[in-house]
Amino acid sequence: MVKYDVFSKIFLYICSQISMDMKKIFFTFIMTVICSTVCGQCRYCTTYEDFMEDRWQQVDTIYCKSHQKSRQVWIGGNDYTLSSDDKAVNKILKKEAFAVMLDDTLYVNCRNLRYEKTRFGGGYTRARRIGERSLLFVNKMIGREAQNNQVAVGFFFGAVGGVISASNNVKKQVCYVISDGANSKGHIVVRMIDDNLMNQMIGTFPDLYKEYYAEGKTSKRILATHVIPILEKAGLFM
Repeated sequence: MVKYDVFSKIFLYICSQISMDMKKIFFTFIMTVICSTVCGQCRYCTTYEDFMEDRWQQVDTIYCKSHQKSRQVWIGGNDYTLSSDDKAVNKILKKEAFAVMLDDTLYVNCRNLRYEKTRFGGGYTRARRIGERSLLFVNKMIGREAQNNQVAVGFFFGAVGGVISASNNVKKQVCYVISDGANSKGHIVVRMIDDNLMNQMIGTFPDLYKEYYAEGKTSKRILATHVIPILEKAGLFM
């Protein structure tokens, strides 16, 4: 309450020292700043094409909830739940939205994302623009690679080994790229960043190419912790 009183006194003092015309201008400026803070920071788009064309829908308030305690930019997984006080907006956020921008942080809806016909599940994941037409996000390894790994460990070490392998896959995050919109089924097919894709992305950077392949094991080389610093050095993020 003390802080509020101090702010009020400062505000009233400023108003007493300026003309009526200046008061109008000052009040308009304050209201513009307030509206920008409340209304301009939350927005969503429903398609990849809308995102590319910068076509957004403004929302007054969107709440972001995460089970993760870390606030790292590249936290992996579709761990974020976005919601609003408006039921209609909630429905859009859950089923229809492609991406949501909160302040300067971009979130992508995992609902319709597919890698090798495998779902990531519900929820949102943090993402970042890379190159001219792509988005990069970090998530667990899914698809054939993850299945083969779990089957192999489960075969040699039994059911307990399979559970351990599944747990490790959650911790070992990899990078995925969205470079196109939804197909006829409404699914957005993504690519995992592997050696072939990295060759295309850093092939013109000999030093970074050497750094990438300095890790001899493919399973470790494609991890997000190894890939992202190299892509950062290449200046590919926008």
